[in-house]
Amino acid sequence: MKIGIITIHNSPNYGACLQSYALYKYLKQQGHDVEIIDLHRPVAYKDYVPSKKYVAYRRKKQSKKNCVKSMVRSLFGIKPKVSNLYSEVALSKFTEFNSVIKLSRPYRGIDELYANPPKYDLYISGSDQLWNPTQIYCLEPYFLTFVPQGQGKKISFATSIGITELRENEENDFKTWLDSYDSICVREKQAQSLLQKLLPHKHIEQVADPTFLLSPDYWKSIAVMPAQKGYILVFTLQYNPTIINYCRKLGNESGLNIFVLGQIQPDFPDGSYESVKDAGPKEFLGYIANAEMVITDSFHCTVFSLIMGAKNFYTYISPDNHRGSRIIDLLETYNLNDHLLNVDLNDDYSLLSSKVIDRDSVVLQINAEYKRAASFLSQYL
Repeated sequence: MKIGIITIHNSPNYGACLQSYALYKYLKQQGHDVEIIDLHRPVAYKDYVPSKKYVAYRRKKQSKKNCVKSMVRSLFGIKPKVSNLYSEVALSKFTEFNSVIKLSRPYRGIDELYANPPKYDLYISGSDQLWNPTQIYCLEPYFLTFVPQGQGKKISFATSIGITELRENEENDFKTWLDSYDSICVREKQAQSLLQKLLPHKHIEQVADPTFLLSPDYWKSIAVMPAQKGYILVFTLQYNPTIINYCRKLGNESGLNIFVLGQIQPDFPDGSYESVKDAGPKEFLGYIANAEMVITDSFHCTVFSLIMGAKNFYTYISPDNHRGSRIIDLLETYNLNDHLLNVDLNDDYSLLSSKVIDRDSVVLQINAEYKRAASFLSQYL
């Protein structure tokens, strides 16, 4: 069977990179001819061609200054700013990791995709916050509206909306676009409830993130382990000095070294932590696996703390984070609600370390989530 996946791919983001890889790899393991539809997105691709017809829902107007900057970057072929969030070594590791994924022909913009859509037996809207109306790209193609009528089956798999409410125009579009799907499967329970109300004539299913389709043993087999073991690993989606200072306190209390992973972080002059600037996706997995404790605000870092067997982990949701439902859903599924960090960040290390994770229970739940997700996909393979 020939399968096309449309998702957030080729991104210097650990979660987006690993979730797109996981679904692709799983379907390949089942013996199918799989491609990720190479639709270019704004900011992420310097050759992106904007569309007048297909626009983002909640786009912010660009200032004249930023418009000029965009024109200059385009004129001189300057890489998008997002690439500056990681070191060149890390970016090269992302490129190498993504190189194993088979892509369709490149579509520099949405108009190109609709003018000459790829042909598959099965089309899949992939995971991550693909259907979040606050995204900077137009959502419509990610609802597979470019697929010619009668061309192939259309499903979504573990797709996320990321917010709890839609505006009226968004609700109307979602209903129209999803009506032609053969099956709809989302990642969060809140998304399942939201869409079930919009589409009462359809059965909306919910499964875990695609990363659970590959076994912990598989992920460990491709991970690049650091030489160090038994440290506090800190991974935040953006530089967060409040969390880093809290973790420095945890380091002082525990005597453990601290490694801060991810986007380039400024080094503290006192050497109280080490900034890991060159980690690619495989190193990301390895640092989680060898940690004594992981502190994060990331959904996918939480996921891989479960999968990779980090001895302990805690996830922080800031009070102004409107996308925290996916983390809460995940922790509830594993009965680990008490591994949500106190928003005041006042728990000491002894209290955190006393909450032991039942790894046998986690493994059983991972297996159950895998079986449920694989069962859903098997209906269409």
